[in-house]
Amino acid sequence: MRIRSFAVVCIAALFVAGIVSPVAAESGDKQLRFGLLYSSPTDDFTEGDLTTELDSALGFLVGFEFHVTDMIGIEPTLSSTSFDLSVTEPGFPTENGDTDLMALAVNVNFHFEQDSGLDLFVGPMVGYAFWDDINLDDFPEAIPTDDEFMFGLNGGLDYPLGDSDWSFNVGLSYLFLDLTPEDSPVELGVSPFQLRVGVTYNF
Repeated sequence: MRIRSFAVVCIAALFVAGIVSPVAAESGDKQLRFGLLYSSPTDDFTEGDLTTELDSALGFLVGFEFHVTDMIGIEPTLSSTSFDLSVTEPGFPTENGDTDLMALAVNVNFHFEQDSGLDLFVGPMVGYAFWDDINLDDFPEAIPTDDEFMFGLNGGLDYPLGDSDWSFNVGLSYLFLDLTPEDSPVELGVSPFQLRVGVTYNF
């Protein structure tokens, strides 16, 4: 619990720093990115013939990157995704439900700019996942969940839209992430690939 609390404090501090930091950066050294997020879980929980898994889902993401050098940028991000889930076991009706995820993360982006203006970037990320309760259709009580520390890899590209300050943005990330019911030893694997599509404002 202390590790999680410490992680939240660190991430929140970096997020605030990304907005108010007086880091010296010339015009074009900061980017505001926002767009749609498609999250596709690659893991699940299996016990005997019982399988619990989250379905792929749409969400949105916003991030603010500031460059500490021409090549390295720090990007706090905030995303929100709503997942449907299913519990299946042969011989029994499928139980359906849902849960929401709000994720606060920090990416360290290493940039490789091309002569065409195309900006490629890749790097690690670390963050904290705030899971909502699990709601199952045939259960009157919601199942509380624990918040989770997460980490992963992030990559993407910005392609300038003419001579404007706007760019088209696309990205792909992989998160090491679980969903754990409160006070339970059971961990529901999630570990999603996440595809992002949106726009970037450069300033």
